[in-house]
This record gives sequence, C-alpha cells and structure tokens, in this order.
Amino acid sequence: MYLSNRAQTKQLVPISEPLLQFERDWTSSIIREAVIGELPTDLDGLKQRLAALIKQDEEDEVESINYVADTMSLDEFRILVQEFAPDGLTEAQVFYYLIPRLSLEAQMPMLRMMVDEFGSGNLQRSHTTLYIKLLNELGLPTDLAYYIDNVSPAAFDFVNMFFWLTVRADDPSYFAGVITYFESIIPSFFQCYTKACERLAVREHHYYSEHIHIDVFHAIEGHRLLRAMDKTGQLDCAKAWQGVCFGREITNRAFESAVNKARQQVACSPAL
Repeated sequence: MYLSNRAQTKQLVPISEPLLQFERDWTSSIIREAVIGELPTDLDGLKQRLAALIKQDEEDEVESINYVADTMSLDEFRILVQEFAPDGLTEAQVFYYLIPRLSLEAQMPMLRMMVDEFGSGNLQRSHTTLYIKLLNELGLPTDLAYYIDNVSPAAFDFVNMFFWLTVRADDPSYFAGVITYFESIIPSFFQCYTKACERLAVREHHYYSEHIHIDVFHAIEGHRLLRAMDKTGQLDCAKAWQGVCFGREITNRAFESAVNKARQQVACSPAL
C-alpha cells in the first residue's frame, strides 16, 4: 500500500481497485474499533471531547513512554528512530494534497503549519532535514528505499494513514480532527524522546525538541482550522471526531509496535 501511495503522489500512477478496497476496509474497521463515546454534533461538543481526551492522554502513565524516557538503550533507540523514518523522511509532504479540498479561509491555518514543517523555506530547518541529521548521528541510512523492507507494518500504517486522510478520505474533516489532536498532544508526548536523547547523549535531538516548541502554536492553528471549516459549513464534527480517534489508535499502535520491536530485537541480539 505504501509503495502504491508513493507512486500515485509522485508519478500519478493510479492505485488498483483491490488496494483501494483494502484501504476502505482497513480505515472503516479501525474507525469502528477506535471511536470513543457518542459522536459530537457541533463544534463545541467536538472541542469538549477533544480537550478531555488530550487531558486524559497527557495524564495517563504509559509504560512504553516511560521506558523510552528512562530506560531505553541506544541500540533500542536506533530501532525506534528507524521505525518512524518513512514518516520523518517525507514529513508533511502529502499535506499539499489537502489544500485544494479546503475553503480559502481554512487553507490559511493549514499553510501556516506547513510553513513551519518546511523550515520557513530554509532547507536546514525543515523537519525532514532534522530527521536526516538524527539518522546520520545514529548511523542509520537516509535512503527511504532502505526502510521499505526494514520497518514493521504498523509503521507503514502510520504513513499510509496520512495518504488516506489527505488524498482519498471523503471529507477533510477527518484530517482536521487528527491534526488538531496530534499538534495538541505532541508537546507532551515527545518529551519521552527528548529525555531519551539527553540521557543517551544524542546531539541531534532537534527533530523532537523543535516539535515540542512549535506544535504548541500548531495546536492553535488546528483549532483555527476547525473553526474556519465550521464557519464555511465544511466541518463534519462527527467525522472530525472519528478522525481524532482513528489517528490516535494508529499512532499508539505504531509507537507500541516500534518500542516492542526495539526491545525484542536488542534482547535477542548476541552479546559482544
């Protein structure tokens, strides 16, 4: 699915109907499993549910998050970073496809977020460059092709999610919900990465520390996106909430899978 998504967006190669059906089945099943509570019917209800969920996730004690922050070894950290390389090496590129689907007013907060993702036009500050510097320090390849055969299915689910949200989901409200949740939770969640970098003396921590800083502002833009879509009659609050729950579930699965893979592979490696 990932290779087909890349071919469609880079070379305009149509995706086959069997793969599209697979994607429809995958997204609908995850949404059914992941949705929490009743679907909101208006923006106020959506914002209340979103705030409560973010507060819950910030306060929850999660063993895998604590492990990354306090215990994970450098070899394990390399594997964790590797698992999210397909995303880091193509950071936010697929977001461009969402822009024409939004009203002009809703495009503005989305564009402000994207300006930061791409370093305000400065290649050295773009988030992909920051990830490349992290990969280089850890001695990991920076060629995207390497990761096709070396990361887990859950890691590809994470990047495939964004292709669906921006290109093929029937409503941009799904994406608006996801991005507002992500930008709100990352300043808290990414602290496990910066703590690990400090503990392990990883110098190129800026991919994570930059997100902790800038996503505070991106969360504000996410709410502006929701308001602009609501104002122009484009926001489906039920689908936005489904998007929140869908993105949260896929991300949690990818993170748990990556941490488990790191721990298991290092534990099974022969001692030197």
